[in-house]
Amino acid sequence: MLSLATNPYNPFTQYDDWKNFDRHEGYDTDGFLARLISTSDALSEPDQSAAVSSAIDSVLQNPSFRGLYVKVKRANA
Repeated sequence: MLSLATNPYNPFTQYDDWKNFDRHEGYDTDGFLARLISTSDALSEPDQSAAVSSAIDSVLQNPSFRGLYVKVKRANA
């Protein structure tokens, strides 16, 4: 999951707090990521996960966003 580096909440376990912090800071990280993802219901779940991961990686590699975002993984993933 893509998250602001300054967001102290875990989007997997504290989604509402995470989302509130994100919006309070003036971002819509979920919406931003959704606009970047090339996916479809016709894709398998692993292919959809790969599309999300690829979109997150593209944000993290973009110099304009350096230090702003981080990739958060599930604790047991």
